[in-house]
Amino acid sequence: MPGVYGSAEPLFLLLFALGIEALYGGVFFLEKWLPKPRRLLAGIIVRFDRLLNESSSSSKITFVTGGLSTILLITLAVIVGFGISLISLNAPFLWLIEVFVIAFCLDYRDQQVRMRKVRKALALKSFITVRGELYPLVSSLFRPRDLEKLSESQLAAACVGGMARGFVEGFITPAFWYALLGLPGLLAQQAVFQGAQFYKQRYLQAPQEKQFSQMYFVFERIFIVVPDALAAMMFILSSLFIPKTSFSQAFLRCWRGTHMADAALGGALQLDLSRPSETNWRQELERGNMIVLIAGIMAIGLIASAILVRFAF
Repeated sequence: MPGVYGSAEPLFLLLFALGIEALYGGVFFLEKWLPKPRRLLAGIIVRFDRLLNESSSSSKITFVTGGLSTILLITLAVIVGFGISLISLNAPFLWLIEVFVIAFCLDYRDQQVRMRKVRKALALKSFITVRGELYPLVSSLFRPRDLEKLSESQLAAACVGGMARGFVEGFITPAFWYALLGLPGLLAQQAVFQGAQFYKQRYLQAPQEKQFSQMYFVFERIFIVVPDALAAMMFILSSLFIPKTSFSQAFLRCWRGTHMADAALGGALQLDLSRPSETNWRQELERGNMIVLIAGIMAIGLIASAILVRFAF
């Protein structure tokens, strides 16, 4: 276990970071002032875009400069990750720095806090509140005015998608890449994620030439494909423990959607947008939340089991 020199066991640091994020995540005054790596990465992405993404350039040149900026950002993230890991491995008690960097890259409890507000607002049919709390979870898919056009059942479906995406992007993907490649892998994944989110939101607001951001989307798909499948598997297994959910539908639908986790969660809830609006959507979303929580417990259990196995051998 970590003592004076602690980063020799990265999975324990990951488990420690998950505990820290479970305490502070979603607390407004902490979220506002904590120096999150995502904010720094977002600032660098915006600066690269202003310097290199010129509308007067040809499509080929734009594609090349966009690809180079993506690779440069990933390289910087990897170098910073190696530097922090080296410091935490060789300096007494500075493994705590690595723990907090990991925690700041996670975004699980904040998602749960938002979804709880969405479920309560949906039960009260306060759709303005629903849209306001839901938008940060689906901002790369919907514009604010798009959410205003959604019916109650469509908002519920967007909530299910927000739960699944939050679990994949805020928990499973960062944890997977840290467990696999350490802090360099985690920061590289976060750099790509921030770039992809920035350009998705930008193109929703003002569609334009997309060549500059293509490499972000390619790398994002590479980084997320395995964690998305793992999350789908966890949702399918979790549905066995929740009444009025469907294991078979979760398994069948997960192969049909672009995002396996979203499709699996929707299948487990047997989501059907043709049902009348009188359906108690809050109960549906509560069941969905229980599936996500059980999947989270499974993931933490897997991490803890991996630690025990590594110490055993």
